Amino acid sequence: MARLQNGEKEEKEGKLYRLLKRLRFGVRESEVAEELGWHRRTVNNYLRKLRKEEKAEREGRSWFAKK
Repeated sequence: MARLQNGEKEEKEGKLYRLLKRLRFGVRESEVAEELGWHRRTVNNYLRKLRKEEKAEREGRSWFAKK
């Protein structure tokens, strides 16, 4: 498994968070994966991290940025 260079993880997390903020009506993991060109599992890992940091929330299958 490839390791990320310093700062890449935070950069990806920021990119995902900005996408969530832009898509106010929510987005599914598969849609994020397609939009960003990432594997769905990678998207899931970052979304769970954002939820733990209280920056994102999930309703059903859709994810939203917390206000």
